[in-house]
Amino acid sequence: MTDATPLLARVQMPEKGVFAVRCPHAGFAKGQEVVVNLGYGPDLGTVLGVEAYDPAVHGASVPGYQLVRAKTDEDARTAAANVANARKLRAAFLPLAQEVAPDVRILYARLSLGRQRLFVWYACPSRRCDLVPAAKAFGQREKLQVFVRQLGPRDEVGMLGAMGPCGRPCCCATWQTRYPAGLTPERVRECASAQPNGICGRFKCCLAFEE
Repeated sequence: MTDATPLLARVQMPEKGVFAVRCPHAGFAKGQEVVVNLGYGPDLGTVLGVEAYDPAVHGASVPGYQLVRAKTDEDARTAAANVANARKLRAAFLPLAQEVAPDVRILYARLSLGRQRLFVWYACPSRRCDLVPAAKAFGQREKLQVFVRQLGPRDEVGMLGAMGPCGRPCCCATWQTRYPAGLTPERVRECASAQPNGICGRFKCCLAFEE
């Protein structure tokens, strides 16, 4: 590594996504809250680590996203005000969403630090529904970007939290990120013959770790 080698920070956003962003210096600690620019304006994230750019690991080009600065008291005040603003925007968007699907539920709404983007996570128990057109119309009215995502039963439980059949908080709502995949009926019976499904109706997340 030379003095000219760019530094990258891995930053986790509130919606769980992790981004590699250009870092101005190595003085950012793990767990520190920072302001980043991900293309839609400033937003808050949490540093997971800082490392030197390596084309073999990070790709042929340096990421365009940037870590701007450490979070300030003013940023904290803006984020607190955005919570109330996001609550109002959520209430205003819900009638448009219910025109598409009357039983839709908005589970999560967050306004970015710069107030350019509203993140909306929703669930629709009866069917898969597309709220993108409604989000575009609402965004044009409110002069911001609205990013919507429909959550399935497992993701909904992971976001809201619940108690599992074992009597403990659900793994997906506390620590686990890997879901079981490729389980055969025989394997399910071996692992949890009495009750293979969790409260979301899908295979229990803990089956991914059954050996």
